[in-house]
Amino acid sequence: MTKYSLQRQSAIITGAASGIGKGIAKAFLEAGASVFLVDVAQEKLAETAKELEHLGQVHILSADLRKRGIAAKIMNGALEAYDQVNVLVNCAGIYPSTPALEITEEEWEQVFDLNVKGGFFLAQAAAGSMVRKGIAGRIINITSTASEVARPGVVHYCASKAAAKMLTQVLALEWAPYGIRVNALGPGLVETETVLKTLMSEESQKEHREKLSYCPLQRAALVEEIANGVLFFATEQSSYVTGQTLLVDGGYSAGRVFQSKLAK
Repeated sequence: MTKYSLQRQSAIITGAASGIGKGIAKAFLEAGASVFLVDVAQEKLAETAKELEHLGQVHILSADLRKRGIAAKIMNGALEAYDQVNVLVNCAGIYPSTPALEITEEEWEQVFDLNVKGGFFLAQAAAGSMVRKGIAGRIINITSTASEVARPGVVHYCASKAAAKMLTQVLALEWAPYGIRVNALGPGLVETETVLKTLMSEESQKEHREKLSYCPLQRAALVEEIANGVLFFATEQSSYVTGQTLLVDGGYSAGRVFQSKLAK
């Protein structure tokens, strides 16, 4: 099998302090990339950088993607560290659960400001740099199965991920003439540290088993399995792929199969 390689390339990864973002950072470093990690959680981000620095070059910046002008600050930091950016992974996002009748304008704006607006303007900044430097870059947006399958209680999240999917497609069309490929990866349920920490009670474990029972493969994804999909989009193995969304969800979006015995 051909080994994925990102030798002599640099990447910005947002939401990189933990979970999927951290897993992507690790995979990129192991593939030979230098990484510029961004997250609002400053202390956790520093811990992650220390944990991963033995694998390669790691720079970090604590930043809130919802703030105006932050994309330029992130790009300037990455270019100062590595001179060029070959890959951007927009992984930062939030997932509040609130019934539609109770969502406030403030909560709606927080979700869209991070999940859509923040990712777009960072992609714009990265693409601008790639065009100026003549780099055939790659941009990968982390969406969700929520861009395809409706979920009650998270209408703002579902809408934001559907928007991110369309954003991916439009940018792929606009930036193809520059050799910039834009794709998205939509995870299903993933076994992150955050998810595992919620499984402390019998009730939460039962709810988790019920969620898994809708998945044909009947298990959550490992973080590494999500990172492998992102790595595919970031490397030459996907050189003729752009404007696509890869759902890494154990078959959930293909057709949910409820096995009631697993929820007992």
